[in-house]
Amino acid sequence: MSSSISGLFDILTQKMSYLNQRQAVIAENVANADTPGYKQLELKPFSFGDALKQAAGSMATTNSRHILPASMAGTNAQTIKSKDTEVLPSGNTVDIEQQMAEVSRTSMDYQTMAGIYRKMTGLFKIAIKGNSG
Repeated sequence: MSSSISGLFDILTQKMSYLNQRQAVIAENVANADTPGYKQLELKPFSFGDALKQAAGSMATTNSRHILPASMAGTNAQTIKSKDTEVLPSGNTVDIEQQMAEVSRTSMDYQTMAGIYRKMTGLFKIAIKGNSG
């Protein structure tokens, strides 16, 4: 049971890491909104199925000198060029309004994951200490 619980924490952590990377890519897009020829980037979508497989079948490092495989180092999502954007005369494909909507959506998703994480840790505290309030 404890491995399935730690697997759930791993999945939440991976999703939060993915959302942090997504915000960084969006920030890069916005920063380059006036750069001629810049192509808008996005991250390959996060898959809970892939994260679940990774969490369930992950290797354990039993010694601090073991090399940590990339699959255990967190989510490193692939950056891809966005296909659904209009090209401006300057060759730039950044749509500021769409990027701002993505910032908002990503922020809400992150807050949701952080809330779930907080609730789970709160339940563990209650289970360990008991509810004395």
